[in-house]
Order: sequence, then structure tokens, then C-alpha cells
Amino acid sequence: MKSRGLVLSCLFFFTTAICAGESTNYQRGTHGLTPFSVVVTNTGQVPLDCEATTAHWYSVPLGGIAPGATLSTGLWKNVGGGEVVILNSQQDRMPVQRLWCGEEGRSWQTRREVALSTRGGEKPLSIALDCAGGAGRILCRPAPGGL
Repeated sequence: MKSRGLVLSCLFFFTTAICAGESTNYQRGTHGLTPFSVVVTNTGQVPLDCEATTAHWYSVPLGGIAPGATLSTGLWKNVGGGEVVILNSQQDRMPVQRLWCGEEGRSWQTRREVALSTRGGEKPLSIALDCAGGAGRILCRPAPGGL
């Protein structure tokens, strides 16, 4: 009986300590953030998919791009700290770790990453790329004229 009480006491202590140490400082909305966009035009012959990985290692589908079509994605940057975020449907700020485009159905394996500036103090610039897939790889170059 004593061991059961000890186990329950330890469980209560550690559960309380863990919960007390958790911080739920979720930020929502765009206040204090600077908008920018990533625009990808599929100049190739195969469909592309673009995705982003958030800080929680969750892939967020940005959309598919048929040959000849264009995808535009709105992102936000905290200029002071450099963090780039995408907003979900509840306007939660989800920090972006990576953004890439690849061949449809194999976007991760054939990916071409889009470089995002996460340097603090730098205002974000919109990115415009022409990308083409084929032979298991994606080639991207800055779009003529940019944004």
C-alpha cells in the first residue's frame, strides 16, 4: 500500500512539474509582421507540388502547379528576429523551416529548396522563380523581371 501511495505521489509531482514548465505562448495574426510572397511558375512539362516544413516538422501543402501555371504563396517575416511564418486557418503563426517544390507525387525526393532569408533586421523581399521538373530533379532560376 505504501508503494502505491509513493508511485501516485511521484506521478502527481512530475506531472505537475512538467505542466508548470510548459509555456503556451502562441501568437496569432499578422501584427508586427512584414508580408512577402513566393511566386513559382512551372516552365516545365511535368506538374509540380510545393510544400513548407514548419518548426514542428509538419509539412504544409502550398499547392500543385500544372505546366505553364503559377503558384503564389503569402508568407510573413518578423523583421526584428528574422523568423519566417505561414499562417494557418486560425491565424496561428507557424514558423517555416523549409520551403520547396518538386515533381508531383515525389516533391520531397525531387525537391528544390527555396532560400528564405531568416536574418534579423532584414526586410523580406518577394521571390519569383521559374521552375521546371524532369529526370527526377527540379531546376529553378529567378523569373525574368522578378516581382
